[in-house]
Amino acid sequence: MFQSLRLRTWLLLLLTTGFTLVVCGLIYYRSAQSTIKASLLDNASLSVRTGSDSVAVRVDDLIRQAASLRDRIPFERGSEERFMTALQQEWLLQGTFRALGFSDREGRLRMTNGTAASIRNEPAFASALQGASVIRHAYQLEAFPDEDSAYILLPVYDRTRLVSGVLVASVPIGQIGGSLSQTVLRLSENERVPNEFALLDRTGNALYSTYTATRLTPEDNRTIVRALASRKETTIAREGSRLFASAVPGTEWSLVLVVPTDKLYKPLHQLLLRTIAICLAMELALAVLFLLLITPPFKRIREILKTTEAVAAGYFHAEPLKPGMNDEIGALASSVNGMVEQLRNLFEPLQAVTNQNDYGIIVTDRDYRITQFNDTAQRMLGYSADEVVGKMTPLHFSSMEELEAKAKRLSGKLGRTVRPGLEYFRAMLAGRMSYSEERIYIRKNREPIPVFLNVSKIVDKHGRVTGYVGLFRDITKQKEIQAELTRAKQSAEEANMAKSVFLARMSHEIRTPINGIVGLSQLLQRTELTEAQRDYLQKIVTSSEVLLGIVNDILDFSKIEAGKFELEQVAFEPEELFRKLGDTLSIFLSKKQLEMIFDVPDSLPQRLIGDPLRLEQILLNLANNAIKFTNRGHVHFRVRMPEASAGRVKLEFSVADTGIGISEEQMAHLFQPFSQADGSTSRKYGGTGLGLVIADELVSLMGGRLEAESEPGQGSRFFFSLSFPVATGEAAPRPAIPAGDVPRSSVLCIERPGLMQNTLRGMLASCNAEAVFADSWKSALALLGGPEAEKRFDFVICNMEMPDMYGEETWRKLQEAARPALTIAMTTPYGQSEWLRMEGSARPDRMLIKPVNRRALRNLIESIRQEREHGSPEAPRKAKKKSSRPDKPRILLAEDHTINQQVACELLHSRGYETGIASNGREALELLRRDHWDLVLMDLHMPEMDGIEASRAIRARRSGWQLPIVAMTANVIMEDRVKCLNAGMNDVVTKPIRADVLFEVVDRWLRHARQIDWEDALDRVNGKESILRHMLRTFGQEYDGFADVLRGKLEGGEGDAAAKLLHTLKGVAGNLSARAVFAAAESLEAAISAANGGLSTERWIVPFTRLEKALKELLTAIELEESRASALFLPTLDRF
Repeated sequence: MFQSLRLRTWLLLLLTTGFTLVVCGLIYYRSAQSTIKASLLDNASLSVRTGSDSVAVRVDDLIRQAASLRDRIPFERGSEERFMTALQQEWLLQGTFRALGFSDREGRLRMTNGTAASIRNEPAFASALQGASVIRHAYQLEAFPDEDSAYILLPVYDRTRLVSGVLVASVPIGQIGGSLSQTVLRLSENERVPNEFALLDRTGNALYSTYTATRLTPEDNRTIVRALASRKETTIAREGSRLFASAVPGTEWSLVLVVPTDKLYKPLHQLLLRTIAICLAMELALAVLFLLLITPPFKRIREILKTTEAVAAGYFHAEPLKPGMNDEIGALASSVNGMVEQLRNLFEPLQAVTNQNDYGIIVTDRDYRITQFNDTAQRMLGYSADEVVGKMTPLHFSSMEELEAKAKRLSGKLGRTVRPGLEYFRAMLAGRMSYSEERIYIRKNREPIPVFLNVSKIVDKHGRVTGYVGLFRDITKQKEIQAELTRAKQSAEEANMAKSVFLARMSHEIRTPINGIVGLSQLLQRTELTEAQRDYLQKIVTSSEVLLGIVNDILDFSKIEAGKFELEQVAFEPEELFRKLGDTLSIFLSKKQLEMIFDVPDSLPQRLIGDPLRLEQILLNLANNAIKFTNRGHVHFRVRMPEASAGRVKLEFSVADTGIGISEEQMAHLFQPFSQADGSTSRKYGGTGLGLVIADELVSLMGGRLEAESEPGQGSRFFFSLSFPVATGEAAPRPAIPAGDVPRSSVLCIERPGLMQNTLRGMLASCNAEAVFADSWKSALALLGGPEAEKRFDFVICNMEMPDMYGEETWRKLQEAARPALTIAMTTPYGQSEWLRMEGSARPDRMLIKPVNRRALRNLIESIRQEREHGSPEAPRKAKKKSSRPDKPRILLAEDHTINQQVACELLHSRGYETGIASNGREALELLRRDHWDLVLMDLHMPEMDGIEASRAIRARRSGWQLPIVAMTANVIMEDRVKCLNAGMNDVVTKPIRADVLFEVVDRWLRHARQIDWEDALDRVNGKESILRHMLRTFGQEYDGFADVLRGKLEGGEGDAAAKLLHTLKGVAGNLSARAVFAAAESLEAAISAANGGLSTERWIVPFTRLEKALKELLTAIELEESRASALFLPTLDRF
């Protein structure tokens, strides 16, 4: 029934209009109800007021009649009988009063009907004697038993107008209230109902009522009287009726109108019925109207529906619809006509379109049997539709070899076996609607054709798969284009490789002579030279290093542009990095009259993980630029740690200067390659302009952002922040100076006020030194010349470049005044060379090379304290260090360049090493076969056999413990270093060779090789190198911290426990053939045994220190060897 849209629309309209009419009727009724209700209540109130006024008028009229009668009879004292007689005659003549009477002043009353009474005690009588006219009901007068009468009491005056008595007139109560029964209550225009009144006295007694007023209860009467005591009118609602009361003016009475509720609100009920009837009538009329209105449109819609059903059934030649009216349905009819025509035009050529496109279309049923095969597919595959439809599946022209390979890959991906064929097709569509892939189809003539295939499911309205459709196109041309692109890419890569090879060869060819110049210059500096010669030679070295830096910058930039620049992640000590940075910068500060301030906090982690080489390169570039463009003032290098957690820290680096500054316009081009602040700076200050570009790229690669701020003429500030993981595990102990263990030193420091003085104050405080600062040499001399000066300072730190430092004379005065305090000179490398030319006694006791950093200052102070404590002067310590090295270690130099051979050999000879030379890798292998060598210095680029190949050949027979190999290369990129370590080399030294770096690396690895007698240890494990390496790793893990445990036992006097630990250590060291550790442990064990229980510090401190040093060297050697073997650690931070 309700499937009809017309019926549902009609009912919906009726419901809508019905609801609207109900709401409107309810609103109308509510509004009229309040108005009518108020009107009805007003009418009732008016009726009771009118009634009370009528009673009051009647009472006034009776009183006037009684007064008129009184006034017609004159009264004189003593003539009461005559007055009574006259009163009797008047009573007989009138018909208003029921009886008349007279009372003297004593209250003796006689009535004309013969009754007599005393009213002396009646309040009404007393009021009348006072001259008042009073009307009372019989209920209110005890002397009158007649309950149906009201009595009027009037004063009687004599001729002198004195009250001589009281006239009493009896009136039937009906004469007063009788007129009330004739009044009606108006409920509406045409409907009125009789009023129901009750007349009450002041106590609530009913004096008079209409015939139905008996419904009032005594409680109702009392309630009304109480309500009227404070107001003239009141209304009281009670169940079934409503009471309206009004006080009767001039009396003590009140009039009550009783109106039943059903009668009072009867007009409202009639209004409700009328409203409902009107709404129903309107709804009925609207129902008929709506039905008439919607029938024609729905008839037209049914005609459209018939046409669309015919079209849906495939009949496209239905009779066109008549649009009729120009409305939406007409538009729909026109649209349906157009749709039918469009479908007819579409489906008729659809087959042609399907067969004439570039895509082959294959439609199959759910069993993959072909049901449609378009013309394009026929042309591409060579089959006709008759040969294929209903007879073949797509497997017939698929490459089974390809399907087997694809099925095998899919099996590995799904973790189950998928057989080639229809199972592969189903697996590819499992869980998805379609897939695309490249496929090889086989034509009828067995010729393969590459296609791009898209297969989709055909799903009915219930979601069931009814078949599949495959669209494919020939991609033979695309494959040819891809092959051409591949060939072009290979050609580009070969060209890029050729470019890289060219750059590598060019860099090698350029840097090789430069390295030779630098090396020979260093050798020449070690000879006797005149001042002019030394100056020329220094300029040669400086120029060569600048040229080498330019070449390195260009190569670094080319690597960055090519995207082949890689960063390493190794553990490093930030303080050591800053120390080396300061040493390098000191060279650039030599001729500059400015201060380089290192402001580094003492709270930095001991070791971090990152690329120390590139971090140093960034900082060196920024600081070098600051020095270059600053002629006076200072350069402030500052490190801060804004964030720190257990495993990671964030460091903020900044380099600020007081140099020439940069304008806003120049700032925009600051990080562009080959540019500086302006064109003139390249000529005035030198440089390629690549330094900041490389620094910016390196900071970005490290995860930061290099920023700059500057003001021309005021200076510049470059800053960036980087996050570093904190290295875990074993680390070299930081030289700590705990305040509780070491006495506090007193220091006099000569430094001008400012940043440098504040920085030095913090550094000295962290070294447990109490500093007093003198702003000038003059002030320092004054402090040293004062009383108690000899005992006040332990040492004096002097800035040798202060304005009032006038040379040797000023120095001798301060040196004399400072004794016995030690003197420490802060100066530049140039100043150091000048001071070292003085006689020994005139030199400062120690020297600090600017810029001063915390580690250098801490090491210096600690060395002074140890010398004072143990009495070991510097010279004997150096002699001891030199004598600890075995005589004439033999070093094999594999280098093809003659100048480099000469430089390296001269440097090694000056250190006391024997050297041998091999011009290529093959010669090196031959020399190693014939003779014993302690270490190999291996160049990477050599003819016949390069250094990488030679190192692999060496490592095939000898480990890093037996023969350390140190690479020498001009390349400093990560890729080359990793190649060296992977080839088995222990370390890398960059060219040009610097003597201090070379000596440090060679000494370290020679010590490393001496820690273990490798052949002897290998014999102990029957030649099993893997077992020996495992034993070394285990030793490194178990004996990390052994020295601290042993020290605790010794300091606690636990000799037996210490002896047990030493005995165990001796056994392990002996098995590892670690002879130095074994000997040191044996020496300490003997000292403990000789103590016989009296274990004092003097007995064990010396052998313990020797054991601690030997054990530390062995553990460090194990760590270096394991790190070298993993090719993840680059121990040397070479300068560039």
